[in-house]
Amino acid sequence: MRKLLFSAITLGVFSSSMGASLEEIENRLKQLEEQNQQLIEELANLKQQVEIPELRQQQFSGMGYAASKVYFTPAGLSIGGYGEIIYQRFEKSNIKDKTDIYRFIPYIGYKFNDWIILNAEIEFEHGADTSRGGKVKIEFAYMDFLFNDYFNIRLGSYLIPVGLTNLLHEPVFFNSVNRPEVETYIIPTTWNENGVLIFSNMEKWNYQVGVVNGFYYQGFSDSKWVKGGRQAGGKALAEDFAFVGRIDYTGVDGLLFGVSGYTGNSGQGDGFDGTVTLIDGHLKYSYKNLDISALYVKGYLSDADKISTAVGKTVGKEVYGYYLNVAYDIFPFFSDKDYSLPVFVRYERYNTQEKVPAGFTKNSQYDKTIWTVGLNFKPHPNVILKADYQIRDNRQFNESDIFELGLGFIF
Repeated sequence: MRKLLFSAITLGVFSSSMGASLEEIENRLKQLEEQNQQLIEELANLKQQVEIPELRQQQFSGMGYAASKVYFTPAGLSIGGYGEIIYQRFEKSNIKDKTDIYRFIPYIGYKFNDWIILNAEIEFEHGADTSRGGKVKIEFAYMDFLFNDYFNIRLGSYLIPVGLTNLLHEPVFFNSVNRPEVETYIIPTTWNENGVLIFSNMEKWNYQVGVVNGFYYQGFSDSKWVKGGRQAGGKALAEDFAFVGRIDYTGVDGLLFGVSGYTGNSGQGDGFDGTVTLIDGHLKYSYKNLDISALYVKGYLSDADKISTAVGKTVGKEVYGYYLNVAYDIFPFFSDKDYSLPVFVRYERYNTQEKVPAGFTKNSQYDKTIWTVGLNFKPHPNVILKADYQIRDNRQFNESDIFELGLGFIF
């Protein structure tokens, strides 16, 4: 078709140029060829911008694959996301079994140019039916100003870079149906606040340093520690700010090793500091069919006595948690297809009341131990089917064990 069109144009040129010299005709043909090539290139660029590119497993500055998608988009609009649907059966318990459209998360990004990027995550939880506990919220919404690999600025509501799962909370990054509880109740994943962040995107060492609005102590509790004090950027009180920092090493293939920390007051002008401090060390390592992840976190809360009195619950002044997760892909033993079938085991220990303020009584049921065993099946790198069994205990009584099934995907 292209040859026929070109022949017709050429014939037209000759028909209208019988009196023209051979040199003039050649010049006109050359101009038409250049214009034709320019049109082809412009059409290809337009097609690339209009089409939503396929998700590739690429990461930008420690974020998940879907959250990083906009950074690898040529220009303009980017749409990605992830989702989780789960089933839970509670063994020997009065708690009723349940199934849940736990999360559906669209990522919407826009690449204004090579160095100005908008990235946002909108979360729909529990089917978003408010009568059944559903909700809609913004998990992050920020602008990046990318100067070079060593220095970049992020402004807006961003994920607090503490631990492993808060940045890597897409379901393909953890084996269990639900996220590790250490990174749910000690590190309150998912956790975002408003502020400014300076960060790098280098090959071996990366850092993140930022300032955000602090917690508000009114949501603190005995079982979930500071989790309920997240303000998530919505009409957030900003009498008190917090500092966050992180450094990671990725200079060995398959390795992520780093430390992170957070400290800031939570009193928000109510007459005391209520300083929350979190320090963690984390590791992820992949070698052939083996994957290992581990984390240890320690937390401190000043004015825990005043906060416990204010909220009517005994809020821990010191907390801790750790876990070790080991997974091994056994699918290559059965087939050479590009699937994976990792089996895994995770040991997890945490205590939201390791130490309590003077005059308050420690509750040993918040000193928990959890063994989780299970397997995953990945028919595609961005789709994961999960099954696990949790053996749960605390220092006061044996909790109900839980059997779980899950479907997760990113796009």
